[in-house]
Amino acid sequence: MADIVTLVMESREKTGKGENGRIRRAGFVPCIIYGPEIKENIKGKVNMRELERILAGHWETTRLNVKLPDGSEELCIIREAQRHPITDMPLHVDFLHLVRGRKITVKIPVEVVGREDSQGVKDGGVLEFTHELEVETLPMSIPDVITVDVSGLNVGDAIHVKDLKLPENVEVLADPEEIVANVVTSRGVEEAEPEEEAPAAADVEVVAKGKAAKEDAEAEDKK
Repeated sequence: MADIVTLVMESREKTGKGENGRIRRAGFVPCIIYGPEIKENIKGKVNMRELERILAGHWETTRLNVKLPDGSEELCIIREAQRHPITDMPLHVDFLHLVRGRKITVKIPVEVVGREDSQGVKDGGVLEFTHELEVETLPMSIPDVITVDVSGLNVGDAIHVKDLKLPENVEVLADPEEIVANVVTSRGVEEAEPEEEAPAAADVEVVAKGKAAKEDAEAEDKK
């Protein structure tokens, strides 16, 4: 579990598209903090470089100690980060206020280990796996990743939600039978189609006789 990261939030008096543009040009990103115990969303701005360092990692699971303009501090996670579609620059970020002892839902990245030891992969199978799982957990129990060991998988084998070894106070919000990782036959290997059998000699003879009989009947009708 990662350490709590400190992030300073500065005040933001004005809002609107023009003001947000000025904030970004000054090296900051507009933000808000909301949550079950926040009566009114707290608006502010955070340093863009500091935010980008966080966004470069597993930001969905990073707990933040956000220092507010009034001097108080709040435990948060990033719930949503909006980025520019071309430059990928952060445009706006939403922080969810965490309440100690109250469970939250969060998406956790899945980390696969043991791929090189999987007999199914060695035999040419393809490893498929879920890249993230939604879990319910306490704020102080948020894992960085959910590790899935696939070293024992052969072609056709699968690991289900019920097979996962999860940290304490972490529950996956999915059907226990849902597949998390499996090894399947490579789609590039196609079975050869069976060749069409040639008609038997007897069949050819029957068809030939039938055709001759039809021609004779047509000739008779023309007389």
